[in-house]
Amino acid sequence: MTDERAAQAPDAPEPPRAPGPDLRFLSAAAARAAGSRQNSFYSRFVRAMKLVLPAAAALLLGAILLWPQLQAEKNRFQIGLSGLDPRHPDRLRVLNARYRGTDADKQPFTVTAESAYETEAGSHTVALEAPAADLALNDGGWVIARAPEGEFDRDDEILTLTGGVSIFHDNGYAFATPAARLTLHDGRAEGDQPAEAHGPAGEVRGEGGFVIIDKGRRILFKGKSRLVIRPGVNADAQRP
Repeated sequence: MTDERAAQAPDAPEPPRAPGPDLRFLSAAAARAAGSRQNSFYSRFVRAMKLVLPAAAALLLGAILLWPQLQAEKNRFQIGLSGLDPRHPDRLRVLNARYRGTDADKQPFTVTAESAYETEAGSHTVALEAPAADLALNDGGWVIARAPEGEFDRDDEILTLTGGVSIFHDNGYAFATPAARLTLHDGRAEGDQPAEAHGPAGEVRGEGGFVIIDKGRRILFKGKSRLVIRPGVNADAQRP
């Protein structure tokens, strides 16, 4: 009997459950946090692009303007791009510039510089830092000219050296002058300031300027000059 009443008794009511968290509120908070992070990232990205894009555009524009002028069918100007020069922010500065060409005798010459930049936008003249010119001679010899500063006219292949010029010939002669203008196609150099040369056979100094012809085979000193010949040396055999 007891079992029958127990079987017929209604089920006991379940205890009330605690209210769960408001998932809608949590979803809204998470969305706001994600949106805040996204907005912060987007703001930083926009600020970075405002700095990067103008610089990249300037580099690209400079490379487009400068590159065709540095390339030629028979001559090559090899450069390593370094970006904008902090001293001249409107100019594109390049590193390890190298220009190769041939003179009137089909002998190669090379102009190198630690860095280079255009003197003016669209100009054919390039300003050089620590330039050097290496000229090959018909007999297998060489001549090297160096200076702290210079300018190179790519059209006429004229190299102007300033700041103290040193010219070396492979037979032992050295030539020094404050400034010189080298016409590379003709193997000619000249200047209006005092110059001096010294080598195995002696030394000579001119106060009114100089002219170097045929890559050093002839040197003419202008104005008052002084020549010292060392005895016992065949000057004809040792001259440039």
